[in-house]
Amino acid sequence: MIVGLGSTQRETAPSIDRSILTFLLPETNESENPYAPSSIPADFDWYLKWLCLQISSLPEDEASLLAKDADSGTIRLGENSTFHKTFLAINHISRSQDNLSIEEIQEKLIEEDIFLSDSGSSDVLVVQRRLIFAMLGWQSMLFLPAFDTRRASSLNIYKAPGQPNSGLVFDDWSVPISLTDRPLAILLKAFGNLLPARSSSSNNIASELSKQAFSWTSLSSSDVNAYLLHTLLRVNIQWVDTLSLHLDYEKSTRSLSIFRHPSFCLAMLQSKGAIYSFASTESDPIDPRATSDEITHFLRETLLSYRLLFGQAKPSRRFFRNMFKSETVLSCNSDPLLRLLCLDQYFAHPMVPPDRTLYLIDRDFLVLGRRVERIADELKVANPKSLIDLLRDRRDTLQYWTFWFVVIIGGVGILLSILQVILAAIQVLQASGKSI
Repeated sequence: MIVGLGSTQRETAPSIDRSILTFLLPETNESENPYAPSSIPADFDWYLKWLCLQISSLPEDEASLLAKDADSGTIRLGENSTFHKTFLAINHISRSQDNLSIEEIQEKLIEEDIFLSDSGSSDVLVVQRRLIFAMLGWQSMLFLPAFDTRRASSLNIYKAPGQPNSGLVFDDWSVPISLTDRPLAILLKAFGNLLPARSSSSNNIASELSKQAFSWTSLSSSDVNAYLLHTLLRVNIQWVDTLSLHLDYEKSTRSLSIFRHPSFCLAMLQSKGAIYSFASTESDPIDPRATSDEITHFLRETLLSYRLLFGQAKPSRRFFRNMFKSETVLSCNSDPLLRLLCLDQYFAHPMVPPDRTLYLIDRDFLVLGRRVERIADELKVANPKSLIDLLRDRRDTLQYWTFWFVVIIGGVGILLSILQVILAAIQVLQASGKSI
């Protein structure tokens, strides 16, 4: 299958048609949101390249729905192409009404003549639903769809070879396609905890004046950061394209997943984009699902976590800089905002929570608190494994300076003892010389 970026083919790399990025704009004029963009966000060429890579994995059945004509087998992203119309129509429909299902989106696409009804072919309807599911994943970046011919009657999520599974995010990687008649929030929950919700035991409003505030877990960037995770725990950081895996820590393999496209979170916040299509409107469900407000918390806390892990601590900024130079997954098709969040000592943006000297999990990480606390607990019990690690560990300031005080005083004591031995030896030699 061939993927075309622009409306024309050239021998050199074609110019990228950015019009498909209008899915990052608000559906309506959000007067209450002064930060809503009025034009396509800049620095999003990385997404177009990423999207082309995803499209290249489409199997023949799904690709045939998007090809310009039956003979060319070419999918074009340019304006007025089949892909362009389908992609933006799915985005518009899914954001226009709450609690939609994939089957309802499919019906609206058929009404708008985006899809053919093909009433006599149930196979075509199944392929259409799989394609809608895939595009919702690309538009929200919550998951990557997988296309398994052995499970054609299922909706599948891609799992990278060797990808650790902490059990915190995914319960299953495949669900029956019959669930496409359920609202998107329920369908997503069938895969696990892809959109984390606030704990059912937490208060609706986290107030520092409440009695529970005395039991809140506190942490600082000097105690919890990527440098310490690497130095003390030998944690392997995996940069992923799946937002739901952000801060997913797998203890047995010491693997921490971090989403590598934070500008997408910012775009979703500013536009109330596709990720909000998965918001639940159910009040007090037995199995908590993320509401619209909790999705906002999730996106803002994701942006704040880069500051906690990298941006605020000088050793972590240096650690990220070295990673950026050495790891292809970061330097290739990189997100400009990632470098700003992780390398700027001082960072301010109206949509990103401000840096804090001391973070309270129940206040600053209402949704991602469990994941942040899991990392913090690992560091609490981590002990330096070598003398070099001990020299680098500044979590306990009293212990750190006590160590250096003992080293200095002990070193001076040893030096004085050596000098005394040398002076005594000289005196013995002088006395023995006089006696001769």
